Amino acid sequence: MLGFKGGAVMAQTTATDASHRATRSAKNILVTREAGVLAALLLLCVVFALSSPVFLLPVNLLNLLRQISLLGVLAIGATYVLIISEVDLSVGSLYGFAGMLVGMLLLQGIPEVLAITIALAFGVAIGVLNGAITVAGRIPSFITTLGTLYLIRGATLVMSDGMPVSLPHGAGFGPIITYIAQGSLIGGLSNQVLVLIAVAILGYLVLHKTTFGFHVFAVGGNDRAARVIGVPVGRTKIFAFALAGLLAAFGGIVNFGFLENVQPVTGTGLELDVIAAVIIGGTRLGGGEGSILGTLLGVLLIGVVRNGLILLGVTPFWQTTLIGAVVLTAALIGGLTSKK
Repeated sequence: MLGFKGGAVMAQTTATDASHRATRSAKNILVTREAGVLAALLLLCVVFALSSPVFLLPVNLLNLLRQISLLGVLAIGATYVLIISEVDLSVGSLYGFAGMLVGMLLLQGIPEVLAITIALAFGVAIGVLNGAITVAGRIPSFITTLGTLYLIRGATLVMSDGMPVSLPHGAGFGPIITYIAQGSLIGGLSNQVLVLIAVAILGYLVLHKTTFGFHVFAVGGNDRAARVIGVPVGRTKIFAFALAGLLAAFGGIVNFGFLENVQPVTGTGLELDVIAAVIIGGTRLGGGEGSILGTLLGVLLIGVVRNGLILLGVTPFWQTTLIGAVVLTAALIGGLTSKK
């Protein structure tokens, strides 16, 4: 009898503990920054859906996803850099340069695959340069990448002589690039969106399921402690910058394939949108916190705000102002969440 009662008490205690754990898990989910961004995103979708009958039309939603796809690709790369407590301001300039470089190489008769490889290699090289100067020179990444921002933008202007580069219409240049950028496979869903999904999956697996991802979080959390436990801090930072450079160059190539045209100033200011999306998504500027899912939600939030305001006839000036307000709100919410 006593054994039965003891077993009942133990079962009840176990059930109670399980209930408490489930409650704590639910609370943890509710206070995560990703959950907050998702709630804000859903709220905005409801507001815009009620304000504009066009917002929820499939054609608008598909267009919205295509518009944010390249921003999302660049933001995934920037997530790694921000998690290690650094920043990369050169991604916008690199985005424009890579498109310009591919266009000029194709017009000179260079095989498409080789032209793409050269542009991607240049992106990686700039990323490695940013990381090496930051690590070896002990120069703040803000200063380093600000310098490469101007360096790359100047190189783009010099290389193009300040003139745009366009593919001849109907000449069959760049079939791989144009298919990736302009084609669609599933129900009108742009290939650009599929590219974003693929990059996001790979980015998630690398960040959350590999040793390198562990090193990224360790370096961002406390680089001195990470060095003590054997984490290669310098190499991790350089790899993070290289990844950001690779994705920035890739985004520029796809953008060129979509427009079949690139201006010398393409990508100007894009780095601000990239950083804003990552911060809105919950990545902390101080490093050590962030996720690919949060970054995607941040990109979606910016895209929904812009798309909805355009449908409502709001001027671009107010769009920029509201996005700034969203960034500040996300930073304040992030600070409160971190304290909790």
